Amino acid sequence: MTVIQVPPRSGRSAGADERWLARRRWARAGWLYAFMLVMSFFFLGPFLMGLLSSMKDDPNEYPPRLLIPQLSVASVRQAYALGVQGGADGWNGGLRPGRTVTFEVQVRSPAGAPQTPPTVALFPYQPVSLVSTTRFAQAKDFAQVQLTPAGTRGDVRTYRVTVRTPVLTRQPGRRVDGVLAAPDGDRLTAALPGGRVVPVTLDTPQAQEVQFTLPQYQPVELIERAGTYYLRGPVFERTPLQVDVRRGQQVQGSTLPPSDRQNFGRSLAFRNITPGILGYTFNNYRRAFKETTNPASGRSLFFSWVLNSFLYAFLRVAAAVVFCSLAGYALARLNFPGKTLIFLGAVLFAQMVPNQVNLVSNYVLLKDLHLLNIWGLWFNGLVAAGGVFLMKQFFEGMPRELEESASIDGAGPFTTFWRVMLPQAGPALIALAITQFQSAWNDFFWPLVILRENTDFTLTVGLSNFRELYGGQGDYGLILAGAVLSALPVLVIFIVFQRYFVSTGADSAVKG
Repeated sequence: MTVIQVPPRSGRSAGADERWLARRRWARAGWLYAFMLVMSFFFLGPFLMGLLSSMKDDPNEYPPRLLIPQLSVASVRQAYALGVQGGADGWNGGLRPGRTVTFEVQVRSPAGAPQTPPTVALFPYQPVSLVSTTRFAQAKDFAQVQLTPAGTRGDVRTYRVTVRTPVLTRQPGRRVDGVLAAPDGDRLTAALPGGRVVPVTLDTPQAQEVQFTLPQYQPVELIERAGTYYLRGPVFERTPLQVDVRRGQQVQGSTLPPSDRQNFGRSLAFRNITPGILGYTFNNYRRAFKETTNPASGRSLFFSWVLNSFLYAFLRVAAAVVFCSLAGYALARLNFPGKTLIFLGAVLFAQMVPNQVNLVSNYVLLKDLHLLNIWGLWFNGLVAAGGVFLMKQFFEGMPRELEESASIDGAGPFTTFWRVMLPQAGPALIALAITQFQSAWNDFFWPLVILRENTDFTLTVGLSNFRELYGGQGDYGLILAGAVLSALPVLVIFIVFQRYFVSTGADSAVKG
């Protein structure tokens, strides 16, 4: 036998080869992680951008920024301070009677430009659709705004905007929060936190003057003295401020960044100068719950939409697990006349026909059955053809010996299905449940067609109404906040059941 001697590599030792191999392994690992990061950017990037934009006052800003004021420490600190000034609450903010809020604006007025101060005013800002049938009092109708120069540096002048809210009573005593209730004749009444309704005394001409401008359910602050409650003034959730400068002038800065810029940057809107931390950073999320709440019942439409989506998804999953497993087993393991025709016509053909083809006929049928509600929505998707196909393929991959053993023991077809075959179909059932839940949760077209009452909406349909909440102006920050909230349940379910989902796909592939 001839042994071939491999000559050592010229100029390279064994240690150098090991280092070269190590560098090559690290290079491959680096390329792999870089590829995963790029893929993560493409798949998670839209969700992360939506999450970031849901915190902005103006998600349509261009160019978009990753470092937004709502996540800036300086802006959050200012929001807390302004919330304390306006509502004595650094987290929720607001504007209460007797409070004074100072807000600074820096205006650049170069040579040749007007040197006049800007125009400042409070403006109305409240939802006009959904359940917002009550028009709450606005800060612009009660608070006084004053503008005073605060300093000059070069061509930049600083102005101090002072917002004061009057106190409508001179009585001293304990301050109590309340909500105006239905009037008792000509007398104003208020509901206290415990539910007790008390008459409200108007002891000043200023209080008597505004009593007819305060609607029912308006939050107010009262003074309790010797069992008598005096109106101290309304409580406002926000303080919208508008600043306009002349042509040639430019707003250089402000205590909080503006929410919106119009008129080539000369008209700035601050939707709330007393926001607090929650009202500034998570304002859109807070609005998703508060601005869909019926003040009469205290019921939040957003919660109703979430519950409706969960109910619809649960019913879809339960129906799919029961009916698809039964139909799949029958088509896979039982012999009866017309089985192939049923499979081709009721399963394969039903999957190929788009839902829009049956739109009119299904709608008329559900209307005649008086099922234009969430039950009709569930009834329309009672049996999923794709689920039947999945279960049929899974049962066909199971060995015949299981059924033969059960038959020897005297088991009938249903007992064999229930006691023998169904317990083995766990992975396929989990995959079916996950896909049906995701499909039902994201379903939009049919719920939009069928559902009529806003209390029956699912979450996807309800979110589409957010765009008209402020008169069709496209409140995309609120829409994005609702979309992020709607995506959380699906993410949680996927994270919890992802190992079942992955293993189910592998098992189905092998057995199918």
